Amino acid sequence: MSAGYEPAAVPLYQGKAEVESAYEQAERDGQPFFGVESYDSGYTITYDLLPAGYALAPPTQKEVELRLTTEIEAVVGEEGLPTAEVSKSVSASLGNIAVFEREESARRVAAAVSDLVLNEANWVEAEPPRRQGTQRND
Repeated sequence: MSAGYEPAAVPLYQGKAEVESAYEQAERDGQPFFGVESYDSGYTITYDLLPAGYALAPPTQKEVELRLTTEIEAVVGEEGLPTAEVSKSVSASLGNIAVFEREESARRVAAAVSDLVLNEANWVEAEPPRRQGTQRND
């Protein structure tokens, strides 16, 4: 993968079962997991590069953190785009940004970092997850 997503095209996973199924598929295919997860409490953005055996290079990880901060501040600053308190946990292989009240807000922020996260030129090799059943990098 090398291109990012437009907001409307960001994968949306409804509930835990659909998330787990998509995560298992990513592991089988050796591809990163990326998308917006929908739960009763709101929307969460998740990326995990370990199923593909990669992590973000350090400069890209910093750029992802900066872009997330900028985009989250823009969403929080717009009255028409409500959010709950948004927190982010971003590492070289895993990112979790939550909680958004609106799908549109989550998709907007996910799309803003997708081109960085999904661009193979920004990856370095990492240890893929063990294949002892399904393991999720939470």
